[in-house]
Amino acid sequence: MSVKTLQACALASLFLLPTLIPTVQAATLREALDQAWSVQAPARNAQNERYSAELNASQAWTPEPPSIGISHTTDQLNDNTGRREWEVELSTPIWLYGQRERAANVAQSEQAAFAGESAFARLALAGSLREAWWEARFAQLDVELAQKKLAAEQDLALDVSRRVKAGDLALTDDRLSKIAVLQAKKEVGIAQFAFERAQQGFALLSRGAALPEQAEQLQERSGEHPLLASLGLTANSAQAKLQQAAGDTRNAPEIALTYTSEKDAADEAYRGRLKLGIKIPFGSESRNRPRITAANAELIQAKTTLEYEKQQLANAYKTAQLELLQSRAAQDIAAEQLQLANERSQWIAKGFKQGQFDLTTQLKSLQERFAAESEHARARLAVDRAISRVNQAAGILP
Repeated sequence: MSVKTLQACALASLFLLPTLIPTVQAATLREALDQAWSVQAPARNAQNERYSAELNASQAWTPEPPSIGISHTTDQLNDNTGRREWEVELSTPIWLYGQRERAANVAQSEQAAFAGESAFARLALAGSLREAWWEARFAQLDVELAQKKLAAEQDLALDVSRRVKAGDLALTDDRLSKIAVLQAKKEVGIAQFAFERAQQGFALLSRGAALPEQAEQLQERSGEHPLLASLGLTANSAQAKLQQAAGDTRNAPEIALTYTSEKDAADEAYRGRLKLGIKIPFGSESRNRPRITAANAELIQAKTTLEYEKQQLANAYKTAQLELLQSRAAQDIAAEQLQLANERSQWIAKGFKQGQFDLTTQLKSLQERFAAESEHARARLAVDRAISRVNQAAGILP
């Protein structure tokens, strides 16, 4: 987008803002997070039902459902002496020793790992909301500051116009003050356009939640970080899979009960008999080696990632604390600068009315005062944003 196009859009937003931006209503960040998270609930509930079904299957009496087979033998197509046979077989696989417990451990650990991943996903969403929220809050502040500056420039322009008519100031001063007003209007339009874009970004991420106004409070770290908890549960799941792969050296054996009813000639009565059988599959090292290797690789990866993220989170938390300290120090400095700028601005404004300073000096003084006000206001918001970032780094939800 070109600079001219951006400026045109910004100026247009000055007039369209009342219809484009809804009324900013008070809301908490927690409410925005709940609303954004509720959209993901159906998909996550379906995924959780899948793990619940796998857990129920692992606790069943048999690893697979029973099966039934029916067969019939006849010599009607050959000599047709009356040879007949009916056979019904009911078969089912049975758990090997420890196989059921290992399957249940895998299902339970996978469900727990999914719960941990969901908790971290909620925290990650909170982090995105926090950053989008503060981007909108800073943009909103820019609009307020730009509007305040515009009002001051307009008041100054009216005063200059009266003094030009009275012959106290030159006509060039009138033009200079009006140019300053136009520049201030352009800054308002650009700021409003940026605020509209930031607000829409937050609304999209939060699924239409209102922009919160209340800042967060700094909270103490408690419990394990959701990311570390999630990675720990993932490592437990990989460990359970490795134990299952190492323990299940063969497929489940199969037991079958067969009833046979037969006769050898047409004038004979049917004779029945029962047969009980068991089928035991052989196991081999090569059969389980791919599963063991894959499970072991997953376990190593999970443990490696866990150790790496521990260091990353420690660094992130330390960095967030340093940002908070620096933001508070910057706020104190900005407060002193604002006080000095206000004193100087008041002195120059008084001198300008008495004709001791020209308009250029007065405009420069206004610019310096507004710059100090902007820096102080932004420093105040920066402290609140740093608090949100400390909470995020500590793994604390809004």
